Amino acid sequence: MKTKKTGFLILVAFFVIHVVFSQGRVISGKVSDEQGMAIPGVTITVKGSTKGVLTDFDGNYSVTVNTGETLVFSFLGMETIEKTVGTSNVINITMIESAQTLEEVVVTAMGIERAEKTLGYGVSTVKSDDFTVARETDVIQALQGKISGVEITGQGGGLGASSKITIRGMTRIGGSNNPLWVIDGVPISDANDYTTSRITGAIDYGNRAQDINPDDIETLTVLKGASAAALYGSRASNGVIMVTTKKGKGKSTISYSTTMRFDSPLKLPDFQNIYGPGNQGSYDEGVGDNLQDASSGWGPVISEGGTYTDYAGNLQTFTSNPDLQKDFYALGATKVHSLSISGVSNKGLNDYRISTSYSSQEGIIPGSSLEKLNLSFKSGAQLFNNLSSNFSMNYVNTGIEGAVAQGTNDPNVLTGIINRLPRTTDISVFTPWINESGDAQLAAVDFDGTNNPYWIINENQRTSDTERFFGNVSLNYEPVKNISMLGRVGYDTYNTTHFSNKHKGTIGLLDGSYTENHISRKELTLDFLTTYDNTFGDFDLTLRSGVQWNERDWSTIGNKGIGLTIPELFDPGNVESNVPWKNYSKRRILGVFGDFTLTYKKWLTLNATARNDWSSTLPKGGNSYFYPSIALSFIFTDAFEIDSNILSYGKIRGNWANVGSDTGAYQLDFLYSPQSSFYGQFNTTGTFPFDGQLAFSGPNTLPNVNLKPENQANYEIGLELGFFKNRLTLDGTFYKNVTTDQIISLLVPASTGYSRAMTNLGQISNTGLELELGALIIRHKGFRWNLDYNFSTNETIIDELGEGIDTYTLASAFNGLLVGASEGESIGLYGNRFARALDEQGNPIEDMILVNSNGLRYEGDNARLGNVFPDFTMGLTSSFRYKGWTLSTTFNWKEGGVLYSNTVSTLRTSGLAAETAIDRETLFVDPNTFVSNGDGTYSENTTPIPSVQEYWTNYSANRIHESSVFDATYIKWRELGLSYNFNKKQLQKLPFSSLRIGVQGRNLAIFNTSVPHIDPETNLFGSGSNGAGIEYNGVPSTRSIGFNIQVKF
Repeated sequence: MKTKKTGFLILVAFFVIHVVFSQGRVISGKVSDEQGMAIPGVTITVKGSTKGVLTDFDGNYSVTVNTGETLVFSFLGMETIEKTVGTSNVINITMIESAQTLEEVVVTAMGIERAEKTLGYGVSTVKSDDFTVARETDVIQALQGKISGVEITGQGGGLGASSKITIRGMTRIGGSNNPLWVIDGVPISDANDYTTSRITGAIDYGNRAQDINPDDIETLTVLKGASAAALYGSRASNGVIMVTTKKGKGKSTISYSTTMRFDSPLKLPDFQNIYGPGNQGSYDEGVGDNLQDASSGWGPVISEGGTYTDYAGNLQTFTSNPDLQKDFYALGATKVHSLSISGVSNKGLNDYRISTSYSSQEGIIPGSSLEKLNLSFKSGAQLFNNLSSNFSMNYVNTGIEGAVAQGTNDPNVLTGIINRLPRTTDISVFTPWINESGDAQLAAVDFDGTNNPYWIINENQRTSDTERFFGNVSLNYEPVKNISMLGRVGYDTYNTTHFSNKHKGTIGLLDGSYTENHISRKELTLDFLTTYDNTFGDFDLTLRSGVQWNERDWSTIGNKGIGLTIPELFDPGNVESNVPWKNYSKRRILGVFGDFTLTYKKWLTLNATARNDWSSTLPKGGNSYFYPSIALSFIFTDAFEIDSNILSYGKIRGNWANVGSDTGAYQLDFLYSPQSSFYGQFNTTGTFPFDGQLAFSGPNTLPNVNLKPENQANYEIGLELGFFKNRLTLDGTFYKNVTTDQIISLLVPASTGYSRAMTNLGQISNTGLELELGALIIRHKGFRWNLDYNFSTNETIIDELGEGIDTYTLASAFNGLLVGASEGESIGLYGNRFARALDEQGNPIEDMILVNSNGLRYEGDNARLGNVFPDFTMGLTSSFRYKGWTLSTTFNWKEGGVLYSNTVSTLRTSGLAAETAIDRETLFVDPNTFVSNGDGTYSENTTPIPSVQEYWTNYSANRIHESSVFDATYIKWRELGLSYNFNKKQLQKLPFSSLRIGVQGRNLAIFNTSVPHIDPETNLFGSGSNGAGIEYNGVPSTRSIGFNIQVKF
């Protein structure tokens, strides 16, 4: 009986166990990354069923399953993991980053999110972590070497100076080539309000893309082709840079980061320290008393002794000061503090993020500084089941002191002083720079009317203050299933005040002056977008239609006061004469657009768009322009069900688009401006009103009421491949753009009464190849090595210019040096060359340079000196991760192009460059030169130069540009970052949920360059100018080394 009972109980137990297991068990656990940080939002499904859950804010989950079933853990950007349920009720998962994710969603035109694999055009995306490896305050410079098809030009080491970014080459010779910047779906201004006269010392206060806080960026996506950007209309003809800012995720988190870095000149000229000031080997007193001679480095050998009387009346002995220039530059310092609070509330229905960032910079030019404050607030709310809202607001306040000028004239302290000082000069002799009464400057070197550098820095102010707001608010309404409507308002406004003065006692303007300019820009954008999204069997259909209204206002009001009565009172009532000005413009664009996307079985996608714009800047009856686009993507590995251990993914894409462009405001009619003063012959001056009469000045450019919109036709084809489970990926693109009906301002004869006339003229074609490679080379036991490589080439050719036009000038310098466009050529640098022998047809023989009877080269014709843009660019980023350690570094390479350097010309003609000391005492024959026999024949030159000084002053004279033009090729070690991320266990006794510390470096070294004395990346032209290939006494670029700390609570 007992045995029967026992058997019965065992049977019941087995039955109960069976019932329990058949009803399922509760499995729980936590999902973390390789650093032990929780991952919220991981999808956990039971394989073969629709059952699934998500991890919470702390990465925890709980799911009911049966023993033997398989749990699938998936998360965007991570490798999918499968785990079979065994006897344990706890399954913790550590997820690792995928080699390359092909399911990624990217933000495209109008803020539309699309799966990247469905796109029929190429895009490039930089993520938030890429901006923090070696933090750069200028978001444009942070992109160096990381994106194919993008050319970035900086201006050197001046704080706040603008950076120019060009996508797929220059497409316009008469208008802007800057891309459109869009933040969270709304266009913002990237204006540079000082784009002219840089060659004469105008100050570049920067472009407004610098207002974007890198710490707020979630992703930055570059839409390169016209098809990608077509929905934005005419403003997007040069490409679009889409910035998506961070939003709140997970539980409430406080994040703080700080960066401290130190800046020093990356490359200073290589000076000779053998010869002192003078002329033809002899010291020669200056024209003034108690002044060291200003004849730079053509004097006697310094070691032979010699004395001079300084400005204080003391007798000084000549000694070499090799660190003269180094001692002038200050050690720059940058401090950045960022704080944010973010998270979600109301059971995940609302998200929020509040952030602030303060940066303080001290430049390498003494007295230069920049301060910036960023505040931002972003929130989203699910108001009802079918209604949601988003709000974003940004405030930026930027102040610049001691803004740096380039080019010639006194605002640039490098032009006439620092790069011309004799090697016997001690920089300390320039201080003090002002007398005790404060009304006159003290000099230490006779520079024939050049100001003391510290007088310029300390007494002649150059400041800028900018206050900016931008943001947007949107509502998304879903009235019925599959239909949504978006309404959005975007607003961007800033006010800037630029101030500069010349203190009383400034040489060249002894009575002093001041200039104050107030600039205001406003931009309002209204969007309405309706979307229909549905699935029909194997087809996914998306239809969109919308309207966009954009209005931009610009105004400026300012005054120049000349002749100060009280030295430091800068007021219109304290000057002898005032030259006031006021100007404004307003423009509007109305656009309607549609988007059609049809996908078949997820592997074939057709996308077509159309937009029509009406622009206020074009004539009535001709202000409407229509531009369509069509794109196709085909994932052949899915279509043909290719299941290979080698080829994991394959896609072919192609697109065609046509985009129009308008022109600036008020180009169609005569615009008259009121005048307050006049200047006549024999120094005749006066002011208006004169004898009760007002005066107005007409335009210098003849308007054209028949202007047509520019037109750009674009096509591209691309191939995307993934190998070895996408551990190796390739993305290649070939494209061609043709832009016709260029709107340009053309020179006309003075007899017309105008200097220029607006017209449609010319055609430009751009052809290029882009390649991006990604490789996960090693992934083993917590160690990862990733490589990212990009390559791009662009050829820009002027197909047509118009009858009788040899060269159209885009930007110019002095003595015939210019950047120009000639038919059948790329954008080139043109300047004066050495004289050449001529063949029987009168054409120059390139390798036969002529000298005069003294054996010296002389000026010849003005000709093309080379292409100002590189033949190709490359970028390489290598990153290593081991447990909590991360090491990342980036190099970029620019090959080809030419650069003219006035710094080099100045150093050589002044006898200060190291090469001018070679064979200083030897009279040699200039090799490979010829003399004319006067009868059309030539003989090899045998005449020695009269002196080394005369050789260099002729060879590198600024009227002969050829000798100072160099191959602009270089390789730059762009950034290096080493950081350690503490794991959860290490933080147990600390009040942080995460902690990362690191060291960083930017612009660490230059390799493979033939440009002497300067960084070949330094350029005169920044944002807003179409110039390139000219350096004119620029501030040296900087090498930065520092550290950073990031914590979360």
